[in-house]
Amino acid sequence: MRSDIREMFRERLAGRDMGKGCLRFRTPGKIDFDLVRDLLRATAAGPGTVC
Repeated sequence: MRSDIREMFRERLAGRDMGKGCLRFRTPGKIDFDLVRDLLRATAAGPGTVC
């Protein structure tokens, strides 16, 4: 995950299980698809270097 995207979504990512380049969902039922969609859209919308 790009650092600019992480910063942009800092509040929505707070308390999430994350690695340097990943967002982990341990239980399929707890996947926040709206967050995943928004992260993917933001990543695709602009240029940047992935970690």
